[in-house]
Amino acid sequence: MSLAVNATPLGMTEGDPLPMDVARLDPAALVGEVVMRAEITPFLRAAAARGCALQVGTDMLFEQIPAYLDFFGFPTTTPEHLRHLAQGRAD
Repeated sequence: MSLAVNATPLGMTEGDPLPMDVARLDPAALVGEVVMRAEITPFLRAAAARGCALQVGTDMLFEQIPAYLDFFGFPTTTPEHLRHLAQGRAD
């Protein structure tokens, strides 16, 4: 499976060009996004139209935070717990 990730700020502003030519994406590719302004950015929408699996920006962030905390020696958590907190539930 191929992997393509938009790790640029393209997509944060309306009218931005796509970060890459989506016509070159393999429909079996996993396409990820780091932009979190909208859950489904124009890039992800175009990748979905090609049949690609998607990874939204907030999920990328939730998966990275535990590794950051661990790296810097802080108590860590799980991506699932972070998603739970982001939905406004502290239990």
